[in-house]
Amino acid sequence: MSYDALFSPIKLRGLELKNRILMPGMNTKMVKDRHGVADDVIAYHVARAKGGCGLNMVEIVSVCPQAHANIYFGMYTDEDVQGMKRLTDAVHEAGGKVGVQIWHGGFVPADFFDETNKLETPETLSVEDIHRIVKEFGMSAKRAVEAGFDTLEYHAAHTYLPHEFLNPYLNTRTDEYGGSFENRVRFPLECIREMRKNMPEDMPLFMRLDAIDELMPKNLTEDEIVDFINLAADAGVDIVDLSRGNARSNATVYEVPPYNLEPGFNMEIIGRVKQRIKIPVAGVGRFTFASLADEMIKEGKCDMVAVGRAQLADPEWCNKSREGREDEIRRCIGCTQGCYDKVVDPNAHHITCNRNPQLCLEYLGLKPAEKAKNVMVIGGGVGGLMTAEYLKKRGHNPTVYEASNELGGNFILAGKAPKKQEFEAAARWEGEEAKRLGVEIKMNTTVTPEMIEAEKPDHVVIAIGAEQKMPAIKGIDGADVVSAEDILAGKVQAHGETIVIGGGGTGIEVAQFIIQHGMTDSVRIMDKVRVCNGVGMLRNMFLKLEYTEDQIVRSNKCTVQEIGDHEITYTLINKAKKKVEKTRHFDTLVIAMGTVSRPTEALVAKCEELGIPYDVIGDAKEPRMAIDATAEAFEVGTRI
Repeated sequence: MSYDALFSPIKLRGLELKNRILMPGMNTKMVKDRHGVADDVIAYHVARAKGGCGLNMVEIVSVCPQAHANIYFGMYTDEDVQGMKRLTDAVHEAGGKVGVQIWHGGFVPADFFDETNKLETPETLSVEDIHRIVKEFGMSAKRAVEAGFDTLEYHAAHTYLPHEFLNPYLNTRTDEYGGSFENRVRFPLECIREMRKNMPEDMPLFMRLDAIDELMPKNLTEDEIVDFINLAADAGVDIVDLSRGNARSNATVYEVPPYNLEPGFNMEIIGRVKQRIKIPVAGVGRFTFASLADEMIKEGKCDMVAVGRAQLADPEWCNKSREGREDEIRRCIGCTQGCYDKVVDPNAHHITCNRNPQLCLEYLGLKPAEKAKNVMVIGGGVGGLMTAEYLKKRGHNPTVYEASNELGGNFILAGKAPKKQEFEAAARWEGEEAKRLGVEIKMNTTVTPEMIEAEKPDHVVIAIGAEQKMPAIKGIDGADVVSAEDILAGKVQAHGETIVIGGGGTGIEVAQFIIQHGMTDSVRIMDKVRVCNGVGMLRNMFLKLEYTEDQIVRSNKCTVQEIGDHEITYTLINKAKKKVEKTRHFDTLVIAMGTVSRPTEALVAKCEELGIPYDVIGDAKEPRMAIDATAEAFEVGTRI
């Protein structure tokens, strides 16, 4: 398909964009010591510009040192201008257009503050402080223009400082900057006017705003959002980039929407707002397919579409969509393991992607192999397949050996859980991609040490994954005691009073699966530490949004001691922090207590005996998250 609407040009003041696709600003954590713009972030943007994106929006830059925490870029020093000029020049050379988000974070960046920062919110700022920040927005705009940006975006969403002033719950001031709607919009509008003063007349100004204010004790009404947009248009905003979500409630899930939300989930609200405002709209809402983006523009719900994480997963998303190569697109699955969890992980140096472990490492490139090697990849799960793909692209000769009759490994089973069909689709795509690249694949083949000796490969990669662990609990083999794996695979069904032992990702998903398939109305999850322990924050939030406490009952600090005839004996730590023993009836007991690596000792021993270099990756090395397996696939696939 051609997607004529999506790939038609659009003109905003003096800026003409070749298509309607905006890559929104997304935190990458690639800044070096707050001000450093290095080769990695430049290569990241150049890859998407070359990939056909109409407009790259560089992530938030702080207008002042007070709000400038260590994971953000800045735009208030000469160093900031010089660094960003390198970036804009590179994007322009690649044929792209580029903007930047001008930002003050209010309370949001405080989690990343150090002793150099100061919390600035509506309740802490004096009127003099407000006037200073307004000027700082203008000076940041001036510097961004000097840095060569084609457009600027005023960030007024996601409970950053302008949104905090707009929202009646977060703004409790009683002076001219608080109280009435007219007073609450004063600061945001002053910032816009000051930015506009410092921009060329023919340069457009974007504004990012939430299409809906929600889940806080007091929210902006839709009428107020519409009225503010129209006032902002009068002040100099040319197009509004409508997002969703805030950092003061479970609405955080809408800012970086996981797989729980359908593609385009935000567009009905955006379309409704668009009908009442006088400037164009860029719509945001987890777009993974060009067909949906094109449809939204044709239906008049938006004028541009923000395609973010789909372009993280595949920087060629735009070109492949436009050229009819959609079968080649590596699609985002909404797992948020790399694009969100790594942002809030203090140990992560930058974001990454389950589907694209090369994200933020584009500057390294894929170096051709010095000498083509025959590599035996044992295991046709996602980790093994991706390893083989990187090897093949570099000029090696990998062969994948899969013991079963199906490629994809545990990703296939993961795709059986509610709303995770994209995981199964990704696993099947990975198999087709390996074949498209010409990787040799041998199905129904269990590799033995003798096979390694007979084949004599130049290198061996062991990616045989893990299998469900059944704990050594007395009575584990009793009646109506089943594994989570068998439930998800459809081999058995739960009935009656159901208890899931293990509150990690699998335990949560099997509980959701049981309820969704009508096996029972309520499931109790018991965990020796805490239900959702080790599960990403967004998935935990969605559990609270989608299921009541009566549907999924959480029992923390519970350790099963013995399984009897439809009864478990367990200990728990009560509110007095004392250990007590209890019993509980069950009709179905589901074991979801994690996995254990499949044995690799014999394969490793044979490699060592023969002097064959080898790597063990993914769950075969140690059961962890899928993102660890794909990261190791990239590392090994580019190192051999």
